[in-house]
Amino acid sequence: MFLRATTSTALFAAFLSLNSCKSKSAVATGVPSASAVASASAASSAGAPRTFQVPVGPRLAILAGTGVGPIRFGATVATIERLMEAPCDVKTADKCRYITQAIDFELKDGVVDRMVINRKDRPAGPDAQGKPQTYGFFNGGIPPYLGLGMIPAALQKELGPPASIEKVTTPNDNETVERDTYPGMVLEYDRYTNGNIILGGVILTKADVNPTPAIHAPAPSASVHAPALTVAPASKKK
Repeated sequence: MFLRATTSTALFAAFLSLNSCKSKSAVATGVPSASAVASASAASSAGAPRTFQVPVGPRLAILAGTGVGPIRFGATVATIERLMEAPCDVKTADKCRYITQAIDFELKDGVVDRMVINRKDRPAGPDAQGKPQTYGFFNGGIPPYLGLGMIPAALQKELGPPASIEKVTTPNDNETVERDTYPGMVLEYDRYTNGNIILGGVILTKADVNPTPAIHAPAPSASVHAPALTVAPASKKK
C-alpha cells in the first residue's frame, strides 16, 4: 500500500533542508522556505538584516499511536523537558506547550495523554503581555520523509486512504478544512494563506495495537536524496 513517491520525497527534502539553512526554493505545497522568506524581506527592505526561522531542538519522528521520537504516551513533564532539551514554554496542570518547536503535550493525571504537532504560523495563544503568538517549525515528520506543509494527495499516496474523512465547515483559527483519521493519528489539513490545502497539524492518540506502518525508504538515486527520519527508542526513565 505504501509506494515510493518521488514528488512527495522532494517536497519533504526541501522542507527539512531548513534545518541546515540551505533551502534554495519554496516548498511547492505552499509553505515558503527560510531562504525565500529572507530574500523577500531583503528585496522589500533594502539594507535590512536578513532574518528567518529554522527548526530547533531534537529531530522527532511522528509515530502514530506511540508518540514523537523517544517521547511516548505516559511520559511525565520531567521526561518531556529532558528529551526536548528545554523547559515547556507554557506549563499548566493539563499541558506542556513548546511554541518554537510547534508541539503541545496534553496531560492527564500528570502524564502525556495526547500530542498535537502544528505547522508554522498556527496560532499559539497569547504571550505574557497578551500579544498573539504563532508556532515555529516542527523539527521532524512522519518517517521516512512525510511532513507538515505537504498536500493531501502526497500523504495519501504513502499512507493509503484514511479510515475516515471529516470535512470541517465551522470557522476556526487554524483554517482547518479537513481531518483524516488513521489508527492512533489524525491529520488536519489547513487552507494556507495562498489558498493551498496543506498538512497543518497532526494529532496523536494512544492505540491498542501498533498502527505505525512500515514505510520503506526509497532507494537512493542520483537526483533525489531525502533524509530519512529514524525511530528513537522509548526512554525508560520517566
